[in-house]
Order: sequence, then C-alpha cells, then structure tokens
Amino acid sequence: MAPMKPVQSQVRELFATAVKAAFPTVQQDVLVVKGNPKFGDYQCNNAMGLFREHGKVLGYDSPLKVAEAIKNALPANDLMGAITVAPQGFITVKLSEDWLSKQVAGILGSEIEYRDPPRKRVVVDFSSPNIAKEMHVGHLRSTIIGESTCRILEFCGHEVHRLNHVGDWGTQFGMLIEYMKETYPNFQEQLPEVSDLQEFYKAAKKRFDEDEEFKGKAQRAVVDLQAGGEFARSAWQKICEVSRVAFNRIYGRLDIQLEERGESFYNDMIAPLVEDLKVRNICQESKGAMCIFTPRVAEIPLMAVKTDGGFGYDSTDLAAIYHRLFVMRSDWIVYITDMGQELHFHMIFDAAEQAGWHRPGITRCDHMGFGVVQGEDKKKFKTRSGETVKLVDLLDEAVERAGQEIKKRVEDQTKDGGEAFLKSEEEQKDASEKIGIAAVRYFDMKQNRTSPYVFNYDKMLDAKGNSAVFLFYAYARIRSIQRKAGVDIAKIPASTLKAEHPAERDLALKLLQFPDVMEAILGNLHLHQLTDFLWELCNTLTAFYMKCKVIGEKEQNSRLLLCEATRKVLLKSFELLGFTPLEQL
Repeated sequence: MAPMKPVQSQVRELFATAVKAAFPTVQQDVLVVKGNPKFGDYQCNNAMGLFREHGKVLGYDSPLKVAEAIKNALPANDLMGAITVAPQGFITVKLSEDWLSKQVAGILGSEIEYRDPPRKRVVVDFSSPNIAKEMHVGHLRSTIIGESTCRILEFCGHEVHRLNHVGDWGTQFGMLIEYMKETYPNFQEQLPEVSDLQEFYKAAKKRFDEDEEFKGKAQRAVVDLQAGGEFARSAWQKICEVSRVAFNRIYGRLDIQLEERGESFYNDMIAPLVEDLKVRNICQESKGAMCIFTPRVAEIPLMAVKTDGGFGYDSTDLAAIYHRLFVMRSDWIVYITDMGQELHFHMIFDAAEQAGWHRPGITRCDHMGFGVVQGEDKKKFKTRSGETVKLVDLLDEAVERAGQEIKKRVEDQTKDGGEAFLKSEEEQKDASEKIGIAAVRYFDMKQNRTSPYVFNYDKMLDAKGNSAVFLFYAYARIRSIQRKAGVDIAKIPASTLKAEHPAERDLALKLLQFPDVMEAILGNLHLHQLTDFLWELCNTLTAFYMKCKVIGEKEQNSRLLLCEATRKVLLKSFELLGFTPLEQL
C-alpha cells in the first residue's frame, strides 16, 4: 500500500481548499479538530472567526451563513460522508463508511508505511553511561526513549545516527588505570572480568582518597593519558572495553542499537574550535575563563576553556554539536537527557546558532528532557540500603514478577483438566522475559516524559490496567480468534471488509488515526501519544468484541479482516516501542 496519511490533515486540506474558494481575499489558518463522537468525526471551527473579523465586509449576517458557504465550497471527495452545520457555525464531518472500509482494507496487502518528507539526516544522542560505572535506573529513560525515538524516525523515512556519548574521559581515569594495574596485573594480555563495575569504581575511589602514594600515581597517570602515553592509553582502552561488555549485556537484552562515540572522540577538535570562536569574537575572556555568552537563554555563560586552562563538559558539547552539524551535515539533532540539563543544551544550541553551525528553519535541535524515576516516597528510586538501583537488577525483578504471574495463569488454565498455552518451562521463561521487559518500557513511555513518575511493578504488570500486559492480551485474543476461525485470511478478498456496524466503524477510524500519531510525535517528540493511542485502540477493540461477534456470523470474513488490520497496527506499534508480543497467553 502507499504510505498512510494522517486523517486529520486530509480533512484539513479539504477545508483549506473550501475556505480559499469561498473567501479568496481572506488569509486564515484552517482550524480542524476531532469532533464529539455523538455528532461526527471532525469539526471545522473557522466560521466564527471569519464572521467576527470579516463578516460585515463579506456581507454575511451570521456564523451559520459563513459555515454554509464553506460547506458548499468543499471540493468533491470520497472521504467525507455526512456534513452538518450547527447554528453557531461549527461544521461537523462524518467520514464515509465506504472510504473508511477501503482505507483499512489497504492496510492488509503490505507493510504499514508512513513518510515524513523530505528525508533528513538525524543524530539522536541517548543512553550515554559513564565508563567504569554500572548502568543504573537513571539510564533507563534515556536508553528506551532514545531507542523508540530512533525507530519512529527510521519508520518515517529518515536517516538516523544513534550516538552513545559515553563518559570516557576525565581525571577519574588516573585512579582507574592505577587500580586496574594493581588488581589485574596481566590486564594487558587478558581482559579482566569485572562482574560489578560499581564496586570496581568505589574501590578505586577509596584507594585514591585514603592512600597518598596511590593518589600521586593516579595523578601522574592522568597526565600520561592526556599526553598520549602508550601504557596509559592502552590501560584506558582496556577499562573502556570492560565497561562495554557490561553495557552490551543490557543493550542486547533491550535490543538497543547504538554507535559509541564518547567524549574522547572530540578531544582534538576542541582547541582549534575555541581559537576559531575567539577570532570571530564569539568566545570571549571573562574572569580568567574563555566564555560564550547566550543572553537569550541564560545569564551564566558556557565555559569553552576553564580558568585553569582545561576543557570541561561545555567544551566537549560545543565540539560535539559542531561535528554533528558541520562535519556530519545533520539536519536534525535530538539530545535525550534528564530535564536538569535542559538549560545547558539550549545554551549549546544558542552558541551553535551564533557560530553559524545551527540555522533554525534549515536545521533543527531538540532537547528531549525527561523527569526522574521515583520510589513510592516520591524521591529518586533507590534500593532499601539507599544505593542507586542497577538497571540489570530492575529488569531482572520485572522479569521474575512476570514469571510469577505466568505461573499463576498456567495453574488457572490447567485447573479442571484445561490446557495451558505456555506448556514448557522454556516457553514460560521466554514469555516472562518478553512481558517483563515490555512492561517496564511501556510503563515508562506512557508517562509524559517531562514529568517524574513513581516506579511500580504491580501497576506495570496489571493485566486489567493501562499496561503492556493488557495490550499483549488484546493481541493474543486476535490470534486466538484467527486460529478458531480456521480460515486463511490471506485468501479473503480485501474488498470483503465493510465497516458498517458502529463498533466496526469506531475501530476502523481508530486504526486510520495511527499516522496522525506519527505526525504529532514528529512535531513535539512526546512518545506517550503512541502509548495513549494503543490504550484507546485496545479498548475500542474490546468494545467491538462486545458488540460484534466474529465467528459464525454472516460478517465473519469482513470482521476477520478488520481484526487482522488491527493486529498489524498493534504489531507495528509494538515494534516502534521495542517489544515483541506473544501469539498466545
């Protein structure tokens, strides 16, 4: 099929043509919103404003007559069915059942597609853990929001570069190099297995704080590393490799694709970049530091060079945005970090604009900020001992709890001689992993990303609430109906599909609003719009089941096709959110 188009945009285009035809001398943006389901699907609200601002000049004595003029100027089309005008001037449109049926039938024949022309080169900076530190709950949001953002951008036709800006540079590497040398003397020949990065880092820090001789060696190691010393560089690379092994275990489990490009990648760019910005008077001396002022964003400046002559986060982030916009020629950059860094990145964007690298309207820079994950006490989510929760432990517990729920379900299914869908231990283990991971992802992404949220295993695994488990049941129920029907759906002509019953019509319309969700996400980068859509779609599907029996009815084949179209939209949405459904549950 051709790429799906947002329904609301198609309705808006028809009304834009009508307003221009009815009132060629007037310039006004077309206002189309979703309608009250009692009266119609979409509503055009232009008549009131046109009457208020231009009514007398145009010779109209009421918003009703303006609305009727717009209605009469609508071009011929097969999208709109009944069109009604309210006395206040609202124009309500009910979409044609025939059009709805044909559009949904179009989903059946091929892959679901959506396009956002023109194709852009997009850099998405996400995850970004620190070398020699364990990934913790703080990395959860950036990692899974980033992956889904990339999947959506790729689905929309863009060229996406997924960059992992790991913290792989800084003074802490001196103590880590020395500690590695002490603890694993043969680390050059054999990569050590550091099972707990957090403990490794803490032990190195303890030696640094308590042992003056160790501290001196660590400081000399930093100097050696920054000067490019062969041993220090080799040790640093081994530490990065050890960390990478730990990170990749998490990334593999979550099916995260990333290209590592850490802070060290930009080191050699910083000094010449600062010199160029000084020559252009963008970077200026202030209190012994070289600063870039961004008065449109903040009173405090960015420090391109610190007072001690060193380079810090600001320097690295300036080099990174320069490389991404000027060298990689990216059209769009998305940074995914916590809300605490929002001001910093807007200052970086402003500096890039001053430098001429970022040209708003031609290039786009977004900070996709997110709130913190909280415990029940509304404070940062911690272990009982007050430690930061490791990401691997969080995922393990979700999977374990999902496994307990599956065992209960299997017991219920086998009571009174019934048959369990997930018979073997291997099947149950696989299902636990899929449900546990999906539950964590969905619960996180259904939140408005800018707000903090309280992490709760019970809510995320609630089969009756707004959870991935509920969605999985909806998907499995479609599969169950298809199996029971015993019909080869691929052999049913797509033209058989007719959305005539109100519940069929509601489901068809909801399916066709999938591209509207993609359009909205591209505009504001709020992924909860997709989870909201899925929750509404599955509830609409439930209402359809309640009112429209599928198997054995004269409409069976039509309804099987409608169920299959729903399955395809669910599956595509699941792929974008990063989880795999179960065929039976």
